[in-house]
Amino acid sequence: MRVPPSERWEPFGTHLHRIESPDLYYVRMRGDVLGEDMRSQINVLRALAKRTGDGVFWMADVTAMGTVTTEARRAVAANEFLGVRESLRGSAIIGASFTARVVSTLMMRAVRALEPTRIRPVAFVETEAEARAFLEQFRMHGAGVAGAL
Repeated sequence: MRVPPSERWEPFGTHLHRIESPDLYYVRMRGDVLGEDMRSQINVLRALAKRTGDGVFWMADVTAMGTVTTEARRAVAANEFLGVRESLRGSAIIGASFTARVVSTLMMRAVRALEPTRIRPVAFVETEAEARAFLEQFRMHGAGVAGAL
C-alpha cells in the first residue's frame, strides 16, 4: 500500500525535494542547477534505491529551473552517477521549456551512451498529473523494459 504524498519539502540549494513512498523521488528545481545540487539528487536517489531494493522513479518539476551548469552536467555523466543509473526505472519531467528539453535530452543521451543495453522511460509532460500517470503506467507494467524519450 502506498503512503500518501508527504507535503514536507526539504530544501537543497535553491531547490526542493521529497520522497514519496515507496519509490518516488520528486524534485522541484528553482533557479540554476549547480554541481552540488546534482550531487545532492544523486545521493538521495542512491539512498532511496538502496532502501527499496527494487529501483526508483524520478519526477522533476522544472517550470522554474534556470540553467544546468557544466559542473552539474559532468556530475550526471561521471562515475558519481554509477549505481543510480541501474536503479532508475523511469523519469517524468514537468514543464520543461524547449531549451530545457534539449539540454535534458542531450544529458540523457550521454548517460545512455555509457550504458546502451538498458533503456529507461522518460517523458516530458506539462502537469504533475500527467507525470504521475506516466510513471504509474511503467510501475504497473515492468518499468525499465520499454519506452524511451
